[in-house]
Amino acid sequence: MKKVVPVLLFSLVLGGTCLWLTLGIPALPSISQRGNEGYSIIFTTFHSECQHKEVSTESYPSPKWAPVLEDLSQKGWMIANFATDHAELQKEAEGLCHQCRENEFVGIYGNEIGVYAGSPEIPGPLKQVIPVKIEQLPPAEIQDLRAGIICNEAQDKWQILEGYQN
Repeated sequence: MKKVVPVLLFSLVLGGTCLWLTLGIPALPSISQRGNEGYSIIFTTFHSECQHKEVSTESYPSPKWAPVLEDLSQKGWMIANFATDHAELQKEAEGLCHQCRENEFVGIYGNEIGVYAGSPEIPGPLKQVIPVKIEQLPPAEIQDLRAGIICNEAQDKWQILEGYQN
């Protein structure tokens, strides 16, 4: 796969250049056409473990964006969209997104307690199952678990779980 991407990128650039030359369309935006607003690159990373995506945007001065795109394609980024003022690049990454790596919450897994990566609003994968039957808990605690209890620190998580196991 890693060898196919540069070949496809080269073919895309070569084919586009031939088309631009044949049709007489300028191949690249020039500084005089665009002014000094620069070039934006939108990065979308899909994380395989949690199935979340992270999107960020960076701006580059007009003369600098072409080598940046070439360098990024060598690092596994694939061009999803290319325009005169921006490019959209995508990449699949193994593991968890930033939010799932940094946060976790306690919730319900089946009829037991589960610890999840991420947040209740954007849950990640299940990390741990606590063998406590939720039907034995008071209704208010079940409601809290359904909403998800955010653990700001590891110590918080252990205190919450200890409270349910007693």
